Amino acid sequence: MDVGQEAHDWYDGWIEDAEDMKVRIIADTHFNHDEKGGVMRTKCLRPEDFTNHTLHNWRTRCSPQDLVIHIGDVIIGPKRNIKAILSDLPGRKILVRGNHDRDKSCLWWMENGFDFACDHFVFRNILFTHEPANAIIRANGYKPYEEIVYPSDLPYGCEINIHGHLHNIWDGFMDEARFARDEKLMGFDWKTKLKYPWQRLLALEYTDYSPVELSEFLDHPAKYQSTGPRIKV
Repeated sequence: MDVGQEAHDWYDGWIEDAEDMKVRIIADTHFNHDEKGGVMRTKCLRPEDFTNHTLHNWRTRCSPQDLVIHIGDVIIGPKRNIKAILSDLPGRKILVRGNHDRDKSCLWWMENGFDFACDHFVFRNILFTHEPANAIIRANGYKPYEEIVYPSDLPYGCEINIHGHLHNIWDGFMDEARFARDEKLMGFDWKTKLKYPWQRLLALEYTDYSPVELSEFLDHPAKYQSTGPRIKV
C-alpha cells in the first residue's frame, strides 16, 4: 500500500449485519509455546499453561456471532492441529499473519480455520498489522528490520495502527540486546512510550489472555497499556 493512496475499509456485509455482534481483537496467542524456560515464560512472564487459559477465555467471553480479529502469531511449532483448535473457538475469525504465521499462505489459513486471512487490512479507519506499521521484516521473522515503510504517518484515511509483536514491552520482553537489533522500529524512548502517537499495542499479556472488545480497547489505553506503561504509584 502506497503512503499517498487513500486507505479504504475492508468491508463485507456480514461484518456489520449481525445485531448482537461484538468486534473483538487478540494477538500473539503463541499456542503451544508453554515450555518451561522458553521466552514466553522467561521474557513475556506468561503463566504456566497459558495456552489453555487463553483458549478458555476465548470460549467463555466470545459468542458465535462475534467477529474476532487475530493480529498474528497464532501457534508455535507444528500447525497440524490448528484447524481443530480454531473450530472449537466461537466467532467469525480474521487473521492478520504474523512473523510465525508466514510459513503458511493466507489461503492455507483460510482452509484451516479462519474465515479470512491477510497481511494487513483497514477496518473502521484502523490499520491492523502484526508488526508496527513503520516496519517490515523478512518472512521468517528472525532477521533485523530492514526498512521503514511508513516513516512518520499512516496511509491516508487511517487514524491509528493496532499491532502486536512487542508483547509485554514495558515489563521484560524488550531488553538492550533486542533494542540494538530493532532500533529503527522502537525509537529512542522505548521504555516509556511507543515511537509514534498513532500506534496502539495489543499485547495478550495486558488483556488477561483474552480477546478484548475493540471499543473497550480503544477507550482505555492506560488499562491495556497500549500506548505506554502503567503509571506506578
